[in-house]
Amino acid sequence: MMRLIRLPRHLFLSIMIVATAACASRPLPSAINTPTLHAYEITIDARSPTEAKVTLAVSGAPSSIYPARDGDGVGVKDVRCVDGREALEDNGSWLVPAACTRLEWASAIEDLDAAGIDASLPTAAFSRQHGYLVLPERDGLLRAGSAGGTATLRLRDLGGSITERKYAFPSNNQPPFYAVVGTQATREYETSGFTLRIFGDAPDYSWMDEIHRHVLASWSRWRRDLVSGISPSSIDWAWVRPVAGSEPGYSASAGAEAIVSQIVLREGDPDAEAKARVVIATSAAHEGFHTITGAAGQAWPAWVNESLANHFAIAAARVFLAPADQRWLNAYYVDPEARAPLLEAQALYGAGDGGQAQVFYTWGARFWREIEKVLTNQPNESGSLAALIVETNNFAQVDLNNAGALAMLLDRHSEDRASPIVRCFLQGLDCPSLNLE
Repeated sequence: MMRLIRLPRHLFLSIMIVATAACASRPLPSAINTPTLHAYEITIDARSPTEAKVTLAVSGAPSSIYPARDGDGVGVKDVRCVDGREALEDNGSWLVPAACTRLEWASAIEDLDAAGIDASLPTAAFSRQHGYLVLPERDGLLRAGSAGGTATLRLRDLGGSITERKYAFPSNNQPPFYAVVGTQATREYETSGFTLRIFGDAPDYSWMDEIHRHVLASWSRWRRDLVSGISPSSIDWAWVRPVAGSEPGYSASAGAEAIVSQIVLREGDPDAEAKARVVIATSAAHEGFHTITGAAGQAWPAWVNESLANHFAIAAARVFLAPADQRWLNAYYVDPEARAPLLEAQALYGAGDGGQAQVFYTWGARFWREIEKVLTNQPNESGSLAALIVETNNFAQVDLNNAGALAMLLDRHSEDRASPIVRCFLQGLDCPSLNLE
């Protein structure tokens, strides 16, 4: 599920941060009882980039297919079995003809250069100017179950040459599928076996190269120090044109193997460039955290997913940013705390109140900062908390929505000093004793 938050508007550059929680977001109407693996083949022709041709092979014969996570199927048409039998639409899903295991359809693609898209909830779009495609699973892909699989995307350029990318298609407990495919990246970086490819028109600042290298270094370090299980070895970062009339701010979202972002500055603000530097460095790192850690399929609750991403992104930015920029880091990410018991905020968030994400980003990140102070386990290069996440296999055996269970785990690694912090931040109990002002 994806949620949008805003931080203080009086700072003139409002921030919009979107995070991806790795969880299923809709019921599975297919009648099959065993996991259905998906194998997608997706073809786009730059000479006529208004739709994608999609073929889906499934390992079983499902009774129906339906829009992928958070999708509505609006741009999907002509769904049929490859033998020509039509799949009839039925209340938001499509009934699959008997014994059909290979389907095809067309999916609409927007003109990114003409209209722009919202990076916080991107739609499928192609940029002729920059020669790349953004394709999120929610816009144009159909599923037959919650299992993952593979996806092969082919982009035919104006000269007829084909660029092909092969992906692991995520299951519903991993970040959603985001494909960013172009004939040529505008910039490419590599460190320690991890690759970052930039597509589109990144902001034209002299320091953007430093930002890209900082983000790459952070992701590469987290991949080494935080992940217990699989993780991507590359991330594609697409800078997309915002929709006309978008409010000033930075907006982004993350999926498996890609992030999408945009920024709109407020005219006349003398500090706009400094603010942009801070929010891009911090929020882009935050998005990649989801991509890297979510690939392991640990399905953390939203409060954990978002608060950990901000905690580690803030810590990395604190080291990277110049002293003059620290005030904006504090103003956007540290000082504006939305204090509420995290488990209460999680319950409200799960019931549809997306505004509770603000609690996760601020009070939740503060929780992990306080926990980091009392941990006594041996740290790795990303800290004691990172080492604990790896040691516990991403908190695999702990109910993170149970304050007592989490306190018990953290007490074992803090000489029993974590319980008061957990009670305060998760349940709103005994906070005065912590002197948190």
